[in-house]
Amino acid sequence: MRRSLFSASCFSLLSVFVSASALTTLPLKSRDCTCSSAGATRESFLLQILTNSPEYGIFEVAPSTGPLTVGIIGAGAAGLYAAMILESLGIDYEVLESSQRIGGRIFTYRFDEATWKKSKPGEPGYYNYYDVGAMRFPGMPWMHRVIGGEYRLYNNRLLYNQDAPTADAFDVETSDGGPIRNDDKLATTAAGVVLDEALQDLIDVFSTSGFDAGFDHLMQYDGVSLRQYLLSKNYTTQDVDWMETLTDATTHMDTYSLSQAVLEQWIFNSAPLDSWTAIEGGMDRLTHGMTQTLKNKPILGKRVTTLMGYPNKTVTVAISDGDLRTYAHIINTVPLGVMQNMDMSTLDLDYNKTFAIRKLQYDPAGKIGMTFKTRWWETPQGESNKGFQGGQSYSDLSIRRCVYPSYGLNTPNASAAMIASYTWGQDSARLGAYYHTDSDRAYIANVTIRQLAAMNNVTESFLHEQLVDMHLWDWYAHSDSAGAFAIFGPGEFSTVMPSLMKPGYLGRVHFAGEALSSRHAWIIGR
Repeated sequence: MRRSLFSASCFSLLSVFVSASALTTLPLKSRDCTCSSAGATRESFLLQILTNSPEYGIFEVAPSTGPLTVGIIGAGAAGLYAAMILESLGIDYEVLESSQRIGGRIFTYRFDEATWKKSKPGEPGYYNYYDVGAMRFPGMPWMHRVIGGEYRLYNNRLLYNQDAPTADAFDVETSDGGPIRNDDKLATTAAGVVLDEALQDLIDVFSTSGFDAGFDHLMQYDGVSLRQYLLSKNYTTQDVDWMETLTDATTHMDTYSLSQAVLEQWIFNSAPLDSWTAIEGGMDRLTHGMTQTLKNKPILGKRVTTLMGYPNKTVTVAISDGDLRTYAHIINTVPLGVMQNMDMSTLDLDYNKTFAIRKLQYDPAGKIGMTFKTRWWETPQGESNKGFQGGQSYSDLSIRRCVYPSYGLNTPNASAAMIASYTWGQDSARLGAYYHTDSDRAYIANVTIRQLAAMNNVTESFLHEQLVDMHLWDWYAHSDSAGAFAIFGPGEFSTVMPSLMKPGYLGRVHFAGEALSSRHAWIIGR
């Protein structure tokens, strides 16, 4: 349950990573991709879902009668990747994007865009940015991200990363007036370790008996939330609350299905933090590099309002500006909250598809980026502040966690931009309420400074004096996203996902994107 740092759209069923050379030197020079062992696992996982889940009837694929042109809706990672695949196959396509930028959930905000454009890697102005959405890749062996020390602040107790984050360390045992019994395992064992152990029996079936047996066994629990399962294992409500506080977002253990939690642990526990990678200069270099490889560039400002099926087996899309475009096939990659508002009534989609579009849960997420005069977090500010490079600090405060940049570390006087707050779930929904008016933004800036100072053992006055600029983003508040990432609730692996993995309207309308990945919230299925 380490859902930190979400990433962007994923293309359904295509479990490949962009090659290392494509990430380290952009724009991309090659469309070559390498298939990972995790990719093979994901492919097996997706096929098993379709095999073991309720059938929604067969679908017909009508033959093409003329030149094949595919309309791709959305210029996020999924849409761009689909375009790259089609181009490599010699299939004509168009990419329609409603906003005025490409990238979707890949969005890099630069506090001084003009200076950044004139800067080069290794120059101070090159690092004055933060990634609002996608920001890292886990578990890729060809690049090592610098991970430094972390602070953890819970119950007004500040611990450095080397100290075990136990209930005893944070004074939340019953003897201290807290909820965790003194003889509870959580009193002396880190919450993340206890959670891993609680799920290990389910994970072990995959390891010892193979994927089919593991998945079949897991589907017996698909209707159970993670909280329900932990309670059935004799953890108390207070135990589960404490594990959630230290390892995830508020209310996530109620909304997460057990299936999602176990599959996440099983597939990705092999990716230690020091193997995660980022793109120097911002993650949007990836999507801009992908775009530069395409013959047909995305057409911006084209919000699709309607998809219309016709007797000649073509699909016409209506654009909000009155434009009409007709295609042999459609690949719809937009988030389901956006898709839900498209008029698709003439496509005769079955109820299971429309239900899935409406039902599949999306989580809120938001970030507050701040840029300062100096990289104060890299220099000790007091005896107990050790200073560190890269990594995160966690807390039970409303800003929950801050993220220190792992770029520009060896550049003298590098710009000092950081993520002062990163939240998801209920934490994000509550904090995001203050992002939308000048007075609320001024208020939440002061709240962020106060809590950031407490998390990092510095004074509020020091941070106020250091602060240069701030940027806030709430993914649920923007019409092109209508949420941050999909999050499977109980039963949704078996009752929601399968229907969207089959095309609609005579096999002409295809659904893709992060919600249909075997692992939500990450680029190309994480």
